[in-house]
Amino acid sequence: MSSLFAGVLIIVGSAVCAVLGFLVITKIVPQRWLVADSGVASSLYATIGMVYAILIAIAAIAVWEPRDAAASNVDTEATGMVEAYWAANGLAPADRSAVRESILAYLRQAAGPEWLSLHDTRQPTAGATTAFTRLRERVDTIDPKTDREQGAYDSVTSQISTAAGARRSRLAAAGEGMPTLLWPILILGGLISVTFLYMFGLERTFPNALMLAVVGAMVALLLIVIYQVEYPFSRAFAVGPGSFETAISQLRDAPATS
Repeated sequence: MSSLFAGVLIIVGSAVCAVLGFLVITKIVPQRWLVADSGVASSLYATIGMVYAILIAIAAIAVWEPRDAAASNVDTEATGMVEAYWAANGLAPADRSAVRESILAYLRQAAGPEWLSLHDTRQPTAGATTAFTRLRERVDTIDPKTDREQGAYDSVTSQISTAAGARRSRLAAAGEGMPTLLWPILILGGLISVTFLYMFGLERTFPNALMLAVVGAMVALLLIVIYQVEYPFSRAFAVGPGSFETAISQLRDAPATS
């Protein structure tokens, strides 16, 4: 079942449940029990709506900021690898070729198998971890002989260090979802927001049923959007490997020597 179809099904189901609840309540509960003071009820419902809107905002911030940071870390990591690749131009031929090959090997692992793993399991792969470790170990073996090689070596190590920090942050963000306690609070708040409308003594008319259907559908839509954004590299709004793929495309056809 696709995410889109599941989302539509949940939204429609929420709208139907809101209407069915309305029909059941107005059928079995005496009308006099459902008629509240309109002024007090309106003020109270406005308060409930405001509190729920704040909860939604907190949840949105809790899931969007990590996603935004993850996307930034992906760009930083890819940029670091590209800059390290070009900085290696000043190294001795053997070192230059080995470092460049190691960078491309890592980027292919990160953009391919590891990205799929982050999407499906939110875990890194041994292949990408090994490729990055080999890159750092190969750089550590470099013994600069000239000032030019020393400058290139310093630049390469600096860029790889930057990429390593971005990689650690990227992998950490892959499994950071919304605080667990916030989900039941959001669901309960949505139920309260819909069922409280039953207390206004609404008549069994089509416009009233339609209003409740829209409220139920909108609450479900908000929760679905938050759910889909919860993990940066998973679900419908996942960050893509575009930065890595662009880096691979740029470097794959780059000249081997300057």
